[in-house]
Amino acid sequence: MIDKKFVKQIVDYKKSEDKSGKVLKNRLVEIILVKVGILLALAIYGIYQEYQEKNQMQATFLSMHKEIVPAIELGASKLKKDNQLIDNFEVCLHIINNKNLDSLDYLKKNIGPLLRIRNQEFSFPAVSDFVNSGKVAKLKNRETASLFRKMQYELNALNAKHAYNVNEYQLTIAPLTNKFLNYSELATPEQQENMVVGGPESNFDVLFDNLELWNIINQKLENYNYQKTHVVSFTKLLEELDEAIKTEIDL
Repeated sequence: MIDKKFVKQIVDYKKSEDKSGKVLKNRLVEIILVKVGILLALAIYGIYQEYQEKNQMQATFLSMHKEIVPAIELGASKLKKDNQLIDNFEVCLHIINNKNLDSLDYLKKNIGPLLRIRNQEFSFPAVSDFVNSGKVAKLKNRETASLFRKMQYELNALNAKHAYNVNEYQLTIAPLTNKFLNYSELATPEQQENMVVGGPESNFDVLFDNLELWNIINQKLENYNYQKTHVVSFTKLLEELDEAIKTEIDL
């Protein structure tokens, strides 16, 4: 771009008496110094902005690392619980299928989890914000970006399944179990400390021939087997993502 001020100075100079060129040279040096100063300031500002963005990204990665590490441990805990619940419901189904009244005590011990909603959700505020804000697109490492997108997809699937389980409990399980099972009788000792134990006994005789109960328990068994498979893959994905994050922040 032509500097209009500089052109005007040249025109004015030609009209002047300065034949040595001293004034023109001084003005030319002045303009060059101003231009260099502006360019240098812009360069410094650009470096500062890049430094700030890098620091912010490092802080974001550190926040995500702090979210993911305990979630990996939580995944292992959920997997252990899933296996326990799968065993519980398989025992219930075998007892009901055989109509084995002699195993009634085992049925009572194993059917208790059916009366409770278990939290299957995972929550990652920092990771979700990072993905939803579009910052993933700025990552230079395409494999890391792919892990973030896959993690968000798997997270949404797991949490949607939890929402389905809650809805199923409220609409199907609770109406049936409230009718035939005494919650205080089947609660764990820790839960019984917070309630009055007693009242009418559970009517297991009726439940041995109850097709609705049979289907509900089988559906719960199916759900927890599904959950188990996905928690295993999701936990592995979290481990891979955490390794990628630690590489980004040199941990």
